[in-house]
Amino acid sequence: MSHPVLHGEIETPRPLRAPGGRISLAGWCLVAGEPAPPPVRLVFGQGTLPMSSRVTRADVAGLLPSEPAAPDSGFTLEGTLPPGLHLARFEAQMPGGDWVVFKQLTVASEAPPFIAVLDTPISEGVLRDRVKVGGWALDFAQPVRELSLRYGHRRITCVTGRPRADVAAAFPAVAHARATGFSSEDFLVAGHGPVRVRATLADGREVVAATKVSFSVATDENHEPELDLTAARIGLADDRVVLAPGPVARTDRPLNILFILPGSFASNHALHVAALANELAAAGHACAVAVSRDRETLRHHDRPAFRGLTHAMAENDPDFANRLGPDIIHAWTTRENVRVLAEKLRSRHQSRLIVHLEDNEQQILALSLGRPWAEIAALPDAELARLVSADQSHPRLSRGFLAKCDGVTVIMDRLREFVPAGKPCLTLPPAADERHYYPRPVPAAFRAALSLAPDTTVLFYPGNVHASNAAEMRELYAAVLELNRAGTPVTLLRTGLDQVDFLGDIAAAVAPFVLSLGQMLHHGHQAPLMALADIFVQPGEPDAFNDYRFPSKLPEFLALGRPVILPRTNLGTTLRHGVDAWVLDRADAAGIAGAVRALRADQALYERLSRGAAAYAAQHFSWRRTAEALAKFYGALAAA
Repeated sequence: MSHPVLHGEIETPRPLRAPGGRISLAGWCLVAGEPAPPPVRLVFGQGTLPMSSRVTRADVAGLLPSEPAAPDSGFTLEGTLPPGLHLARFEAQMPGGDWVVFKQLTVASEAPPFIAVLDTPISEGVLRDRVKVGGWALDFAQPVRELSLRYGHRRITCVTGRPRADVAAAFPAVAHARATGFSSEDFLVAGHGPVRVRATLADGREVVAATKVSFSVATDENHEPELDLTAARIGLADDRVVLAPGPVARTDRPLNILFILPGSFASNHALHVAALANELAAAGHACAVAVSRDRETLRHHDRPAFRGLTHAMAENDPDFANRLGPDIIHAWTTRENVRVLAEKLRSRHQSRLIVHLEDNEQQILALSLGRPWAEIAALPDAELARLVSADQSHPRLSRGFLAKCDGVTVIMDRLREFVPAGKPCLTLPPAADERHYYPRPVPAAFRAALSLAPDTTVLFYPGNVHASNAAEMRELYAAVLELNRAGTPVTLLRTGLDQVDFLGDIAAAVAPFVLSLGQMLHHGHQAPLMALADIFVQPGEPDAFNDYRFPSKLPEFLALGRPVILPRTNLGTTLRHGVDAWVLDRADAAGIAGAVRALRADQALYERLSRGAAAYAAQHFSWRRTAEALAKFYGALAAA
């Protein structure tokens, strides 16, 4: 007995995707000789999506004129798929009732987006009153742990976990939907702009969603009505004509390259890696970068050409576009969370492993624990396991990690002291993104808006303060205080976060001379602000911390074409004093203050150091040249 013959096709362009979990497909299907087309369904795992509608198909009737069901054989299929990669079976019901597969395809379903709605006291439009507000926010995979509202430059913290029966009814498949309500802790403060909801989820991820509401609150107890927060902004013009770089040499042997980083995409590690990964991708290599937390910070990078992952994602699915694993794993530092993942993936994929060194990790651990390195190194394994966190480098395990790797990269040559004898090694100095960092004029209008007198010298320091640099940062602040007390007007502009209390008894005295701008999440936004500076200062002195590091801000300082004051350590050992920079034996409070006075008193010296800084940056720092050298290093190791 012959079986009925099925004809059919899925005509939605491939690869099939379900953005936000929603899928919409079109096709046609008929059973040869039958007067009516059969019911159609999609089967995936344990789930099924039925056909949504019938569609007239004159083209199929023309293709199969002898089939009576051809004109009505079209169909659409719509529904929701859970996140993941699904093997989808498209089935038709035969006249006898059996379901038979006529097509089998892969469907990639993305997680639904984070949803946030403000509905108290309004759900759309402009709110001008100082009131408390509320709404609901839902991520389909994770409950919300923390939530705030952002408008203009304002941030309003909210209470989460409020009951919302209406949201639970709308999303019955999401167990935590019933507790998605939020309300502001306090009344709105003065500020203007569209409202965005920013949330931290239970797994630590950060997500953002726009709303249909804008706040326009003119005044509050801290802002007088005379302060016009809607006044026209003074822009930081960027009128440079950036010349297109020369063509990138395309590789004839593309590699799959996975970088593994500690921290997030907002770290200095990530700025370095992102620049290299973008250049490598332009040359034809496939790059992915895995961070330990806050994958959403990838949005702060300008058009990344690499795949951004978390450590967990990399462990579960590090495959590249060619469906193969990494040829190269570049572990960015020897810190424990990096080491553990790198060793797992190397064993699984037989990848070449390169380890990058950019600090004296021994000294950082000693400073963090407040104990001498020799004492730490002598501790038993059990005690080290208790003391060393995932974000730190283990004294013994890190040595084994370096011993087993295929090659090492270092941010500066001094770090080669930590590289095992005979191990291939390449120096990878940081550079400055030439799209943003170049000799910029001082934005006079913006300086005037900050009420900076013409004779005020502006210093600019971008970066966080932590245990390792707290003492030298206090010296910078002490220099600012000393100069002002002696009648030399100086203002320090700061970006970054203070992770430790480093000022102590000078905090109140120096505060009038410091303007803290907070953390700059978009690194490219920082360069126009840095143009406000007359001089850049890198405080510090030769020691076990500074001798083994290369502050990534130094190429940016130099590229902006301003005099740079720095100590005779790391890059300061190669810069020529009085030509490329002002190099001090110790960039402490007295040294910094003296250098600032010298530069203020000698315009010819100031201009010579400005030109020397820009020239040195152009000659020595280039992400493209560094990436080309790295690609050759990878290629040699991959071929070995």
